[in-house]
Amino acid sequence: MTAPSPELLGAVDLGSNSFRVEIGRVDGNRIVSQSYWKETIRLAGGFDEHGALTPEAQARALGALSRFHERLEGIPKSRIRAVGTQALRAAANAAEFLPKAEAALGVPIDILSGHEEARLVYRGCIHSLPPSSSRRLILDIGGASTEVVIGKGLDVERCESFRMGCVNTSLRFFADGKITAKRFKKAVISCSALLEEGERTFSSNLYEEAFGSAGTFGAISDVCMALGWSDGVVRREHLQELSRILIEAGDVRKVEFDGLKADRREVIAGGLAVLTAVFETLGISAMRPVRGGLRVGLLYDLLGRVSNQDARDVAVDGMLDALRCDRHQARRVSDLALGFYRALVPNASPETCKLLERSTLLHEVGMAISSSHYHRHSSYIIANADLSGFSRQEQETMAAAALAQRGNLGKVKAMLGSCISEEAVLAVRLAVILAHARTDRLWPNFEAVAVKDGFEVRFPTDWLEAHPLTDYLLQDEAECWAKIGRSVRFSAL
Repeated sequence: MTAPSPELLGAVDLGSNSFRVEIGRVDGNRIVSQSYWKETIRLAGGFDEHGALTPEAQARALGALSRFHERLEGIPKSRIRAVGTQALRAAANAAEFLPKAEAALGVPIDILSGHEEARLVYRGCIHSLPPSSSRRLILDIGGASTEVVIGKGLDVERCESFRMGCVNTSLRFFADGKITAKRFKKAVISCSALLEEGERTFSSNLYEEAFGSAGTFGAISDVCMALGWSDGVVRREHLQELSRILIEAGDVRKVEFDGLKADRREVIAGGLAVLTAVFETLGISAMRPVRGGLRVGLLYDLLGRVSNQDARDVAVDGMLDALRCDRHQARRVSDLALGFYRALVPNASPETCKLLERSTLLHEVGMAISSSHYHRHSSYIIANADLSGFSRQEQETMAAAALAQRGNLGKVKAMLGSCISEEAVLAVRLAVILAHARTDRLWPNFEAVAVKDGFEVRFPTDWLEAHPLTDYLLQDEAECWAKIGRSVRFSAL
């Protein structure tokens, strides 16, 4: 058995075109690449008529993940992060596929939002570039989405993910491999329409340097270099000439660009159409290649997590400030919820407890909209905000905790046991009840245990007698659980 390597980190990118795994060694505040492996899966091309991943696409993916599992052997699971992008965001059967994928890979798989994917792409690219005070635009064309980001230094200032990539555009306009001027023009116009809303957001006067990351851009940059047109810089006239050559070839099977790898030939027409639309719509004249991308961004984000510089804590703190939340109340509820949860689940993992802490710190963000039904507003904000560092699954769990904190439980009954545990919901609700006065007080000793048909929570008799309103709210809480067929009993300690 391989001995653990605590100085190594692993990143797995389940992209819509290719799956990638990179292992990096921590060297102070930087990461040195140790190994990298890529397999072309074409996940974005593996959907059936119902929008579900086909058995064949799943088999290709699971085979690759099994091989990745072997490559990651010896690295502690806490130092590996795997993420899915647009194809898994869109797959109708993602919930069914993910457990099989996680079993094959051996670690959990987070589904990223488009904005979070863009943030990580930027972070990976910036760490691969020399330091600069200039604002930079980073472009990443994937299999099913395209991320555009503007930032300065390590800070992202604006970002967007557009649902177009080399695979889905190729399938839509060049499915049979035939390339005509009319088809290519339609592909560019279609992509330009999707990009139109970003024309002002990413205007060329908002940055000084433009870079393209890996994938499609890397392939086109390699072709420009192999043809002797540039040192890797891609210019608008290069795209025009490449599209002319593609149209003249008439079929992707006849494309023989110097520098173009075989696995790129099938999707080069769609990728070139996307890149052409980006240049034309956003007014880009030239773009340089940059290494890094999502997987490197994952490694640096993971480095922050294992060194107590977690982007998720920064995001929570920023939201509390931006929405002027009552931090004292947030901390009261959070501390109480963690106490109840640890009593109910003594072996709870640190990561699960940390997610509950972040959930409860944000439980009142909806107050910024209205104190009436604030829990519903909180849930909506948490589910839909661009919270750096969080996966889609994490935001869904936190949103469920906010929604479940008060009122009837019917609204979250379907989520119990899947999106969020009953123990977590009970812990949050009890914390909100005990902290209802919004004042610091000496909290009672308590016992909380799971029983056959639900839970039993015990408080000191004298404390309940001294707090009759809390006692009343607890009895009302028992009735809420009874309405969904669960038993929560409150008794004397």
